[in-house]
Amino acid sequence: STRPLALQAHNRYLVTTSEDGVVIIDQHALHERILYEQLRQKALSGALEVQRLLVPQPVDLTSTEAAAVMENQTLLAELGIQVEPFGGDTILVSGYPALLANLDPTQLLQQVAQQLVDGQRLPERRDLLDQLLHTISCKAAIKAGDHLSPEEISALLEHRHLVHDAHHCPHGRPTTLVFTREELDRRFKRI
Repeated sequence: STRPLALQAHNRYLVTTSEDGVVIIDQHALHERILYEQLRQKALSGALEVQRLLVPQPVDLTSTEAAAVMENQTLLAELGIQVEPFGGDTILVSGYPALLANLDPTQLLQQVAQQLVDGQRLPERRDLLDQLLHTISCKAAIKAGDHLSPEEISALLEHRHLVHDAHHCPHGRPTTLVFTREELDRRFKRI
C-alpha cells in the first residue's frame, strides 16, 4: 500500500488521510506524546541514555527550588538529569537525557525545579515521575510554527497511533481531528 500523502499546514498541523477520511494532527501534541512514551519506556527500564556535559552547567534557582532538586536527586537521575550542589542556590547540571539533545539544560532544570516545587503535593513518586516526563516532553517537542521537512513529517506520522490512543495531549487539548468521508460528502453536498 502506498503511503498516504501528508503535508504541514500553517507550520503547526499535519494533514493526512486514513481509512476513515481526512486526519488533522497537532504537530506539537504528537511529538510531545512520542517523546513522552520514549522517555517513559526508557526511564522505567533503566535504559535512558545520558548525555554528559563536558563542562557542567551551573543553574541558579530559588532556595525552595534548589532544595527540591537536591531532595529529588535520585528521581532526576532516573530521568537522565544528573545534578549536584554547587553552593548556595546554584545547582550543577552534569548530564541530561540524550533524547533531548536540542534542549538547553538550564531551561530544562528550571522547568523541572518549578514542577518539583508545584508537585510536592503529589503523594506517589510515580505520579511525580510522570508529571516530570510530561514537562520534559512538552519542553523538548517541536512547537507550533516550526517548519518540518517531508522526512520529519513522515517520521512523526509513523507514530500517529499514539495520539489516536489518547485523543488529548497532557494539557487536555485535542491532538487530532478526523473528518470522515461521510461528513465531507455531506459538507460538499454529495449526499
